[in-house]
Parts: sequence; structure tokens; C-alpha cells
Amino acid sequence: MALIATMMSYFLTLSIFVLQINNQLVIYLYLILMVLILIPVVLLTIFSAFLFIWNGLIVWRRESHSLGNLLTLVIGILLIMMPVLFNLLNHYLPNNKIVTFIENVSYSCQNYLVFWVLAFLASYFLTKIVKPKYNKEYAIVLGSGLINGDTVSPLLGSRILVAAKFKAKQLVKSKKKMILIMSGGQGSDEKLPKSVAMKAYAIKNGVPESDILVDDQSKNTYQNMLFSKQVIIDNGLDLQKGIFTTNDYHVFRAAGFARLVGLNIDGIGSKTSKYFLPNALIREYIAILVKHKKFHFCAVILIIIINSLIFIS
Repeated sequence: MALIATMMSYFLTLSIFVLQINNQLVIYLYLILMVLILIPVVLLTIFSAFLFIWNGLIVWRRESHSLGNLLTLVIGILLIMMPVLFNLLNHYLPNNKIVTFIENVSYSCQNYLVFWVLAFLASYFLTKIVKPKYNKEYAIVLGSGLINGDTVSPLLGSRILVAAKFKAKQLVKSKKKMILIMSGGQGSDEKLPKSVAMKAYAIKNGVPESDILVDDQSKNTYQNMLFSKQVIIDNGLDLQKGIFTTNDYHVFRAAGFARLVGLNIDGIGSKTSKYFLPNALIREYIAILVKHKKFHFCAVILIIIINSLIFIS
């Protein structure tokens, strides 16, 4: 949100500056630049519903047929159905204030969600740009579900390899060794703790066993950070000289949990398949909304109140 606010303030300041110059050529060039920036945004907005549906069909074909993997498909259908529904209501119930009120509330809530989508995406791209320094003592590798209860998945493997790569690169650049902390307990459908399978995978990919510690109790991201913090303390490592690795779409939310338990550390994200990224980002976005549900609930109530005042005026 802070990044979006900063960008808007820069845009406003630049606009005022251009107007104060009062040079027709500069104003025309500025307007052309704004149009060039807005064209892809407008096109993306117009065709977003069809892009969501297209992406949803690809995910449905390539991944498991779960409710979570239907997200982009459902959103695309809703984006098409909402205008159609309100057009039909306005056609058969012209000048109906109740319909107008519901329509205004719906689109106001949609615009509110779009604002937070932009804030989330800005944060996502920021985590892709900012790179940690090669002076770390540890890296927490966040666990995820095992295949067949005992095998590291490609998704989880990518998290481990990103940490191993950073470790190797740091050794070359600063001659400083670092410890990898494999974090993940045993799920009800798993034959062993995730962290044990992760450790074996890391050793197989060239990480010395002596450079690996294990948290085999955590069940979620919050516990990954909390229990790994205790591992860090128990082994005399500097709490603030570390990083964590996960998938790129998960870095922003995981960083929030890290700070919640007192770890002021950055994350490195492994790449996600392009076709699956929109679905994954939406899941993360929803998870963040749910985490701050009281705030967003109050915001929606405020939107309804404002539209109610307009309705009765």
C-alpha cells in the first residue's frame, strides 16, 4: 500500500510540475506518455475476464481438479456475468433505485479489491527486484506437501535448490558459510516429516549434511518461522542475519509471518510456472485479505454506508 501511495504521489507531483511549466510541447509529450502507459492497462482490464478464463482452463488441464485450481476460471466467469446481470436488471427494471444501489455497491467493492490487488502486485514485484546481501548465517526453507507422502515435489524442490544456490554463491562471493534450516512437520497423510525428506533432497543435491538443521514440528508458515527461530537461537546464530526461501508468489505473505515472530529477514522466491502464477497469486491475495478480514469488513461497511447516503439523498 505504501508503494502504491508513493507512486501516486510521484505521479501527482509530476503532473503538477508539467502543468506549471506551461510548455505545450512538454504537455503533449507528457500526455502521449500517459496514453502509452494507460493503453495496456485499459486493454488488460477489458480482456481480463477472458484471460482469467483462458488461464483457468489451462490450469484445469495441467493440474489437479481442485477448488483452488478453479479460482481464475470462476473469477473470469464472474467478471463477465456481473455486467450482463446488471444490464438485464436495468433493462427489465429501468430506473430502479434498489438495482442502482446494489450495482453501485458491487462496483465500489470491486474497485476497492482492485486497489488492493495493485498494492499486492507492487509488493510482489518489489520482492522480485530486491536481492539480499551475501552475508547471511542461515536460510529457512519453508516446507510444503510431499508427493505420495514421502517424495519432495518439484515445487518444494525448487525452494531447496534456491537456498542451496544462494549458499554456494555466498561462499564464492564472501567466503562466508551458511546453514540451511529445513522447516516442515509431518502431515496426517505423510510417512515422514517434510523437513526430513527436504534434508535428504538437499544432501542429494550437494549440500553437506553438517550444514543442515531441521525443524520437524511446524504445520504452517507461521510455525515455520516461529519454530525455526528457536532452532536459530539454539544454534547460536544471529537472528537478523538470515533469509527464507519459498515460491515467489508466497514471499510477501511469508515475510509478514517472519516479522510477526521477530525475524526481520527477507525472502527469496523460486520461479513458478507462468501458467500457474495467476492462480497462485490470487490464492495468496485471498489469504492476505482473510488475514486482515476485520479491516476489510469495516471498509466494505463504509462503502455500503456511503452508497446508502447517496441513495437516500
